[in-house]
Amino acid sequence: MAADPRTGRQEAWRTLVQRGVDTAAEVSDVVAQRLGAAADPRAKLLRKRRWALRAAVFFTFSTALWISVTGVLASWDVIPAWVLPIPGAIAVGAAFLATLAFLRYRWLKREPLPSERRVRRLPPWGSAARQPIAALTSSERGLFSLLGVMERGRMLPADELRDVVAAANQTAATLTATANEVVSMERAATAAPRSRAHLETTIRAFTAQLDTGVRQYDEMVEAAAQLVSAANSGSMSSSPMSAQRYRHELGNATDRLAGWAQAFDELGHLRGA
Repeated sequence: MAADPRTGRQEAWRTLVQRGVDTAAEVSDVVAQRLGAAADPRAKLLRKRRWALRAAVFFTFSTALWISVTGVLASWDVIPAWVLPIPGAIAVGAAFLATLAFLRYRWLKREPLPSERRVRRLPPWGSAARQPIAALTSSERGLFSLLGVMERGRMLPADELRDVVAAANQTAATLTATANEVVSMERAATAAPRSRAHLETTIRAFTAQLDTGVRQYDEMVEAAAQLVSAANSGSMSSSPMSAQRYRHELGNATDRLAGWAQAFDELGHLRGA
């Protein structure tokens, strides 16, 4: 029996529309990734440092140039005396701006850099891993903003801050690798429909682990937010026991998160062995 040409055209249009939707989703993800990278506090501070240094170099060069112009004009007898204050004033103004730019650069250089935050692409639309990774990205932005506040306010010792950052980065890497596995299995199930029945159980199990990891990550963010809130409300200075309690809660949340990430990562290595 000959195939219905209308059915073939409908399948072609459906495929074309799906490709267009997938392309638009990828473009929107790339744009969101670029915007997230531009809004990163660490990247913003580095950009401010670069612009301040460039301004200092530019105005220093301008100062030297106009001083040279003033000297050359002063050596010419044909130049009226009233002309000399003009390049001299420009040189003074450039020197003043160069000083300001250099002082701003020194001030920005002394300001500690916020912790580095990785910018990742979300899984494709329709993937079971997209929602957990989107929640992780949002929580990660909040955590690193809080870490910046704690670092500037010296609410935690440097080694404890490093432990929090290490646990957050390790968990994010584990969750991202798990999400990539989910996406790969989903693509395999789409390409080979007969394998779907065998992969669905594993996809659901990995997605459940993603949800668990994101939930524990949120617990650490909540503990960090409580510590920052207590410090800003003054309860930590008035009650040392309160400060110790919030620090202890953050430490426990960090240890639980690091333990989960390590255990799940080791389990993944065992599966791959």
